Amino acid sequence: MKRRILIFCIVLMLPVLAAARADFEVTFSPKTIRVNSFSSASFDPFVPELQPVLTTLNIRNTGTTPVKIDLKLVLAWNNISLVETIFSSKENLNSWILTNRDLITNKASSSFDFKPGSGGITVQQAIEKSSTLKSAVLAGYFPDGELKFKVWVREYSETDFDDNNAVSDDFTIIIRNAGNITLLSPGVPIGKTPALVSGFPLSFLWNSQLTDFNKYKLIIKEFPPGNPPSVNTVERTGAVFYETPDGENENIGFADFLPFTGGNYYAWKVTTALTTEFNPQKQNTGNNILSSNWYVFQFVDEKSASTSISEFQTHLNMLQNDTLLNLYTEGYLPTGIVIIDDRAYSGQDAIKLIDALLGQDISVELKD
Repeated sequence: MKRRILIFCIVLMLPVLAAARADFEVTFSPKTIRVNSFSSASFDPFVPELQPVLTTLNIRNTGTTPVKIDLKLVLAWNNISLVETIFSSKENLNSWILTNRDLITNKASSSFDFKPGSGGITVQQAIEKSSTLKSAVLAGYFPDGELKFKVWVREYSETDFDDNNAVSDDFTIIIRNAGNITLLSPGVPIGKTPALVSGFPLSFLWNSQLTDFNKYKLIIKEFPPGNPPSVNTVERTGAVFYETPDGENENIGFADFLPFTGGNYYAWKVTTALTTEFNPQKQNTGNNILSSNWYVFQFVDEKSASTSISEFQTHLNMLQNDTLLNLYTEGYLPTGIVIIDDRAYSGQDAIKLIDALLGQDISVELKD
């Protein structure tokens, strides 16, 4: 009889120790800036040390073991991808602090190098992606739009970069190039005969390329009756009659019951800060100021203004022009201003010009 032998096998299930996985916190600070002007030379990858520092990228490994990392950068303008490159760190660390100088560069640093197969940044290749961007950058500035940095961070690997397995953050520069400030009323451009203005309150109106962050400051200067301002004297003479208080801003107009004095001359202008990559937080301070030209007028009280217009119309009536007389009967009233060769004349200067037409054949044409 054969004996059967039972063999018991005991298998010990030993735990498998997995390598600690690196997790990352990736944060830009600040995440957004807004500027009215951005020079393309400020992003030259060949001299990154001359770039203004606009943002700081903090990368922290929350794991327990120092590691190397891969950092992928994509630079886009208005969602058009301009640059894509990947950096690899040279040392095992738990934290890295970078600025835009470390990202927009063609130079390897002490901490990072370009990953094999990933080229540097070529401006010419980047701007070929958009004809608008190319024209502007070659002219020296970035056009209106959003310039966005986006980075992805993962633990160093020889495999292809997979965005879905990386931690990301982004930084945006919002660019709105400021245009000229054009004054509308009251008054005329300095250098012309000041317009006569009356009434309360006076409304100061101007036009400009508005943005979400343009803030305007109004400045009004006052001059006595015998000393009207000129192009050469307006900046250094006269008294500041009104100036937008610090901490306050105008939008596209201003109206208030300011105590204008009859007979005095007034000059006014509007300024706004040019926020650039060098002063993205400042408003209407420093040297980066966009200013309108000066406008001038002479303030007259209601009674004097009425008398002036009445005298003006009396001299027009002396011309005995049927077209003018018909316009009066239809309710039209003169403004008291005569314009010749784009120069405006008012008061006695305008009346002298009208009197010079007495006895001459003139034609009158009504225009909008």
